[in-house]
Amino acid sequence: MDATVVIGVRCSGGVGPALGGRESNQDNYLVALDGTTRWLGPDGEEVVRETDGHGVMVAVADGMGGHDQGEVASAAAVQALAKLWSNARPTDPERTLMEWVPLAHDGIRKALGGDSPINMGTTLTVAWFLGDQLAWVHVGDSRLYILRHTQLRQVSLDQTHAEFARRDRRVPGANAAWPAQSFIYGSRGLGMDGQLRLDPGLDGGVHALTRGERVLLCSDGLSNFLGDAEITRRLARAPNAQKAADDLVEAAMDADSDDNLTALVIDVRKVPWGRSRATTLDPSGPDSDDTLVPD
Repeated sequence: MDATVVIGVRCSGGVGPALGGRESNQDNYLVALDGTTRWLGPDGEEVVRETDGHGVMVAVADGMGGHDQGEVASAAAVQALAKLWSNARPTDPERTLMEWVPLAHDGIRKALGGDSPINMGTTLTVAWFLGDQLAWVHVGDSRLYILRHTQLRQVSLDQTHAEFARRDRRVPGANAAWPAQSFIYGSRGLGMDGQLRLDPGLDGGVHALTRGERVLLCSDGLSNFLGDAEITRRLARAPNAQKAADDLVEAAMDADSDDNLTALVIDVRKVPWGRSRATTLDPSGPDSDDTLVPD
């Protein structure tokens, strides 16, 4: 009943402080399929949990905040998503995601902050493969792309001050290019730090899957340093999903990215017409290198 997909992920701290990069890796990811959920643990090693769920859920979270608080925020986000994946199979996954995000935002804020101010946050870009569709939701400026027949499309919209000004038909201010909100921290675009803004049809949606598509979720450490043409070239030429993820991260570091970098690539191998279901993480055959390899 669900599409067959193959997944590759690279989650890297980047070039490191010796070369002007970050002291720690505040990015994280979620890969949930075939009875397991996977994310990056605090020691930089992948955490694997056995749990039942529905379809395939993937996410990228780019944490922000002083010291190690960004790591806390991004880890909290992907672990909360893992619980959603293991709930009942949704009849309307887009609506489920759009309703879940603000509820999880409020719950995590209370759990992490208590009576203290929240000064951590994370982007959160989620794709849920169910049946022949991909449902998605997005907070921040990580990105969701889809490559079909060598044509790249950016599905998500960066939630900058300029983007919210455009939606509201306002003149953007001096910080137009800055991110306007993040998961857990909340919305700066509305002037109310504790709240999130999600506009239906713009910050979430549903995509009908096609066999042969390649889906990319990435943090801005990658997208800020690689243009669409380079992303397209790397995605189109890589022989498998893991090679595509590795190539994109390496190319961004070669392009002087000083940020943490995450690339999560999903190859759509088969789309169900009827009642077939298959998902694989590490298949045998020519794409046997498609394993989860955090950096």
